[in-house]
Parts: sequence; structure tokens; C-alpha cells
Amino acid sequence: MRVGIEVGGTFTDLILSGDDGSIVATTKVLSTPDNPALAVIRALEEVLDKAGDGLTLLHGSTVATNAVLERRGARTGLLTTSGFADILDLQRQDRERIYELQYRKPEPLVPRALVGEIDERIAAGGEVIQPLDPAQARAAVERLIEAGVTSIAICLLHSYAHPAHEIQVAEEITAHYPNVYISRSSAVVAEFREYERASTTAIDAFVKPVVQAYLEDVEQQASERGVANVMMMQSNGGLLPARYVRQYPGRTLFSGPAAGVTGAIRVAGEAGIEDIITMDMGGTSTDVCLVTGGQAGMTTDAVIARFPMRVPMLDIETVGAGGGSIAWLDPGGMLQVGPRSAGADPGPACYGFGGEAATTTDANVARGLIRPGHFLGGALDLDVEAARQVVGQVAAETGRDLNQTAEDIARIADVTVSNALRLVSTERGYDPRGYTLVAYGGAGPLHAAGVAAQLNITHVLVPPSPGLLSAYGLLAGAFQRDFARTNVTPLDGPGFANLDAVFAEIREQARDEIRSFGIDPASCDEALALDMRYRGQGYELTLPVTVSELARGTASNLATRFHAFHRQRYGHATPGEPVETVTFRLSLSRPFDAATELRVATGHATEFDTGQIVVDGNDTGCRFYWRASLPPGWRADGPAVIEEPTATTYVPPGWAVGVDDGTNLRLERTESQ
Repeated sequence: MRVGIEVGGTFTDLILSGDDGSIVATTKVLSTPDNPALAVIRALEEVLDKAGDGLTLLHGSTVATNAVLERRGARTGLLTTSGFADILDLQRQDRERIYELQYRKPEPLVPRALVGEIDERIAAGGEVIQPLDPAQARAAVERLIEAGVTSIAICLLHSYAHPAHEIQVAEEITAHYPNVYISRSSAVVAEFREYERASTTAIDAFVKPVVQAYLEDVEQQASERGVANVMMMQSNGGLLPARYVRQYPGRTLFSGPAAGVTGAIRVAGEAGIEDIITMDMGGTSTDVCLVTGGQAGMTTDAVIARFPMRVPMLDIETVGAGGGSIAWLDPGGMLQVGPRSAGADPGPACYGFGGEAATTTDANVARGLIRPGHFLGGALDLDVEAARQVVGQVAAETGRDLNQTAEDIARIADVTVSNALRLVSTERGYDPRGYTLVAYGGAGPLHAAGVAAQLNITHVLVPPSPGLLSAYGLLAGAFQRDFARTNVTPLDGPGFANLDAVFAEIREQARDEIRSFGIDPASCDEALALDMRYRGQGYELTLPVTVSELARGTASNLATRFHAFHRQRYGHATPGEPVETVTFRLSLSRPFDAATELRVATGHATEFDTGQIVVDGNDTGCRFYWRASLPPGWRADGPAVIEEPTATTYVPPGWAVGVDDGTNLRLERTESQ
């Protein structure tokens, strides 16, 4: 049996799956931000009576993310090649806010005083120009230890091409300071670009003590309760044993959102839909991702807290718009929503835990879309009067009435999320009108139709138990490990013939590591990709390739594919320009044996009652349906509200809703703008 537990900013979700793939139990508990492991164990204890021996825990968590965002990681030092001590301070020339006169680059996670320089030098091709001085390296380490450093990032020049010096320094630290945590860039990210590699390694070192302590706590407490194995979701959507994740915690920064995308792909695929945009709207933020042909986009150019993180991850955009996002007025008197969130403590005012600021959830309660006695299946009683009071305070400041203000708050949240959808679709050459929006998370189905309307998307899919889809994604996920190596090779040069040889070297390394996990490499699926660019270009595009293509292909075939991809992404291509490969990527994955199917156990008699909701500022009659009573084939026109224990779905006027054979809700726009 397997249990998926995903920790969000507001709620911690759990799904227990039987050994035949059936859903045995689900639960949802409030997260405990000060000690996330507490909510994990609370959720686990609620289903232990239904779990058998040998239970596997599949886990997704925001622990690493929060450590970076809140700067609550370890006191970290950096060891680098002499002359490169300022790498984290210099960063890049670009700036995300070009018109801000008082613009400042982010303060590095490693202050300049905690950077040590080592006399050594390796060339870009891997040749040793200056051997490492062991005595000088030892002195640099000692200085950092004396300064109170507990975790050290090692990032020496061109170590991706020849890691011997980094390995030597790491062994020196381990021999004399065995309790100090180490992150070695040639192991964390064996790719070129000095600043990005240093930033990624520094982040990994910064969160390593926090993540290791957290996972050890979870593993110990879970083991005491009969859990045999713990695996962790990575940012790339794949699962790895917790013991490996403890070595490279930077790979888990977006593990929760990645689990949601994995679950959405599985549900949509079973419904016969391969082109989707996922929309995971929780209590704190919303994560969106474009999926074409059943494959989510991948990137190695992610950013967290304004720092680059160069590890493979799903191409997810995140915005500060969720159920707990706080409404406020800017200095010009304009209403804003988020990114600050009420979170789980104190939460929205309607939760009754002391929240005093109006949030998106309070606005939806004031609109009548979320009803007392129905939220979380009645497990959390809502204070409607508190919601109306805090929304009314915002209304008094804006000069609008309460109904209008509640809708204003919700619509601003819709616009914020739709802007994120544009980032992953239109700004990357994809027309969102040809995609289905898959909405999940506790707040996603409430806002899905409003967000879709902003981009003229006409179809929305709401999976069963949408508030638990990220936990389901953990069950639907697969073992996956990504490998990469920088090797600049012109397609018009003699090195092109050796492309498959480079992949063969990476494959041998990958298979050796996979065997150490107790997994037969022959049972894994293999995926290859090449980072490619025009010669002289500063950045690359990742192009999937196959073994057979490399064996029979020619340089012109790869170049032609690259030109077409470049044209799709940027709107132009230059076929006459020479093309080169930069980084070779290989991924090994293996799905679990039992495929869990997510469904709603529906009844035969449709149950509903009537009530009032706010539509265009006016109280309007609406039918409220209980989702478990809606059989496949059922259909209704909006306005309608569909309630279930983990989420609420809103069907506005001009939309229709139906239930398909997989018990998904299908929303379809019936009126054009």
C-alpha cells in the first residue's frame, strides 16, 4: 500500500492507496508551518487503521522552498577559485524591474565574509592549469568553520568538466569536520555558467541541514507507525528515495506543485485530453503549467527568491494568489489582492482563528459561494459574519458596496492567475484557446471559469477530489532521476559523430547510480535531450532526441528541428547560422506497478438545494449540488455551485457543467464574450 502526503501552505493532504490501486482513504488537515512534520504525522495517524504492513510514504513538501523564501537555512559558506569570491554578489547584469530607480540586487544567501578562495585552476576543457594547494584549501576551510559555518558549498571554476579538485576539497572537509554539511557543484549541477552553478550549489547547501533534519524526523516518526519506505517528489515530477534527496535537497524546491502537475496529467490523459494548462490554486499561491501532448514543459532556468536554480524541473509559474491572499489598498487607493497570505495561521477571518484581514476566501464566503456546514465536508465551521465584516471594511475604504467589493477581490485574483497562464502559453508561442484548463487545489475550481474567460479558454476540467490532486499526483508519479553534462559540440564539426558516445558515458554513470537504489536500469524508460543554440547565442533551447535519431540522423536534421523550435518559441529563426549542442541530458524513469484511479463514488439521485449568490453585484438564485450525487452523463447550466469535501466548483452564468465517464466535472462555455 502507498500513501501520498503533500504539505501546502494552508492544508496538508493525504490519499491512501491499496495494493490494487484503489483509493482506501483520504484526509485533509491544517498545515503546521512552524513544524511541517507535525501535520504530516497527524494526517498519517488518521488512516493508519486502514493501512497494512510495508506502507510506502510518497511525500511532497515546501520545506526547502520556505527555508529559502524566509531565509531560515543554515549559516553557509562558499569555497571558490581565487579571483571569483564576488560571484554571488556580482550576479548578472539583467534586472527584473528595469524602471525602478532604487533597484537593488537580492542579498546573497552566502555573505561575502563567508566566501573562501582556493588557489587552483581548471580550464573549460577540463585541463588542470594550476594544481590545488591542499594547505591553502585547508586554511580556507578552517576560516569558514571558525566563522560559525555549518554548511559549505564548493564551486570551483570549470569543475563540471573536471571535478577532481572539488572532490579533493570535499574529502578534506569530511576528514576533519565530519559534522559539516557539504554541497559540491560538480555533483549538484555539472553544467557551465559560473554564477548559475554557484547560486544553485549555495541554495542546496543553505537548505541541506533544514531538509535533512525534517526528513529524518518524518522518516523516524513514520517508521514508528509502520511505514517501511519514504520517497520524495522532486521538482522534475519524479520520485526518489528520501536518503538520496537528503544529499541533494535543492531538487525538491517545487516538489508540491510538481506533484499536482503529475496528477493533472494522469487524470486528463485518462479523460482523453493531452493538451492542458494546469491551475493549482491553494491557500497561499497558484501554480500553472502548460502540458502539450501529455508532456509538461521542463526548464533548468527556474528562479526562487530572485536567485537562479539550475536543476531540471517542471516549467511551473507561481503567483501569490490563493484562498488566503489578503486584499489591500495601494498608496494610490487601488484595490490589490496578494501576494501576502493569511496562510494557515491565523487564516482567513471566516475560519474563526483570529484572522482580521479580508482574503479571497472571505470574499467567496461573502458572495455565497462557500457555505457554512459544507466547507471541508463540514469539518471546519465558517463564520460568515466575520467574512462579511472584513470585506465590508475594504468596501468602506473603496467606496463600493459589500457585494461589489467581494466580486472585485475575486476578479483581481482571477486576473493575477490569468497573467501567469499567459506566461506559460502565449508568451511561449502557444495559443491557450486550444487547451483545456485543469483546475484543482482547494480554491482552483471556484476561480477556474473566471480565469478561463480571461484567455477565451472554453473548456475546464475539474478532477475528482480536486483539493487532494497534488497528493494523488504522488501516487500517480514515477521514479525518475535526471543527469546532465555540458559538452559544447558544433553540429558542423567532427564532434557531431560522437554525440551518441557522450550519451553512452552519461548512461553508464546513470545506470550505476540507479543500481545503488536497488532498481534494475533495464526496467527504466530512457529519455534524451540536447540543449542547443546558435553559435554565439547566450542561451539555449532544450530539444528532445532519440537514440535512433542520433544513430541515423545527420547534423542538418537536428539543425532543422532546432530552427523550427526556435521559431515557435521566439517567432523567428536563422537557418543559415551554425548550431551547436551545449548540454547533454538523460533521464531514467520507472512507473509504479499499481496505477491508482481517482474517481467519485456517485449516487443515482441528484441532490441539490437552492440559495442566493452574488452575480454582477446582485443577489441571484442558484442551485447547490452535492458532487457525490451527480452520475456520469448529468448536465446543468450555470449559475450553479457543486460542493464536495475538498473543494467547491463555481459554474457562472454563460457556462454549463457535466459529469464524464471518469466522474470529472467538465465545464464548457456556452456564451462568448
